[in-house]
Amino acid sequence: MEVTNTQVLFFQYIKSILPPHVSLVDDIADRLNISNDSAYRRIRGDKPIDMEELARLAKYYKLSLDKFLHLENESYIFNGHIPDESDTYEQWLETDVIHLEQICSFPEKHFYILAKEIPFLYYFYIPEIAAFKSYFFKKSIIHYEQMRGVKFSFDDDYSYILSIAKKIAFFYSRIPSTEIWHEENITSTLRQVEFYKVTGNIRSNSHVSLILDKLDELINHLELQAELGKKFIFGSTPQNAPSYTMYINEVINNDNMIYVETGKSSITYINHSLLNFITTHDEIFNAYIKKTLELLAGKSIQISNVNERDRMIFFNRMRDKINVTRKSLSV
Repeated sequence: MEVTNTQVLFFQYIKSILPPHVSLVDDIADRLNISNDSAYRRIRGDKPIDMEELARLAKYYKLSLDKFLHLENESYIFNGHIPDESDTYEQWLETDVIHLEQICSFPEKHFYILAKEIPFLYYFYIPEIAAFKSYFFKKSIIHYEQMRGVKFSFDDDYSYILSIAKKIAFFYSRIPSTEIWHEENITSTLRQVEFYKVTGNIRSNSHVSLILDKLDELINHLELQAELGKKFIFGSTPQNAPSYTMYINEVINNDNMIYVETGKSSITYINHSLLNFITTHDEIFNAYIKKTLELLAGKSIQISNVNERDRMIFFNRMRDKINVTRKSLSV
């Protein structure tokens, strides 16, 4: 393939991953610090792009050059941020909002999740669950020093976190999605409640009871989503709601991987170090992930829109797990 055609394909790919409201010409001109006319000439292939410019764009847009330069290898380019002491949990939430808002900006989009636990985005549908899970993340995952000796209480100020949680719920509820669950998905959160209760890290039994009550409400909401095949914010009505497809797989407990399609492009999010994700736009890797998802869905049981019996059994088992925890903690 000629260099000019490769260059044109390079810019066409960048255009495919940009949100619809972002101008390719303006963005390229800004990244390379050149005029719009100079950007146009590079995009059309009239002016060759030099290696420094190519490297700058590849770094900014997080692109692998292999497919454009026709290099044959088994490496894939992933992007990710390793948090340090200057990073905060609130910044992590704000980054989630940015990703979701960008996905929402595409006319065509779809979210796929292989869920090892309740997909974390649903934690932010209900304020009380968002508060408790945020306490857990900050105390037991990030290990903030200032959380040492702090007990969970709904009386503490979670207002800023809940303002971000509201945005997460808003954007995620507007993205059509397919989710593959296992009945053990609720277990980790119940164990967290139990651990904090028996170690005296929840301020009162009434707080424990409220967390479990709210988990019940979340399960009821998710069951309604599955019944209607629609995805919508907790407490709202599913008018003009995006599609929701839910599968259960009783054999394979999944790995919290996320695959997203946005128009002609796609991105895979792979969970690492408990709370973080690395991402790739690599077409070969993402095509493999999509094929894996399709195969796994084909070996799973769809419980959205259809299969009322299996849907009721699945969600009742989750309620049973909540009730067992409630009885064991005597709340």
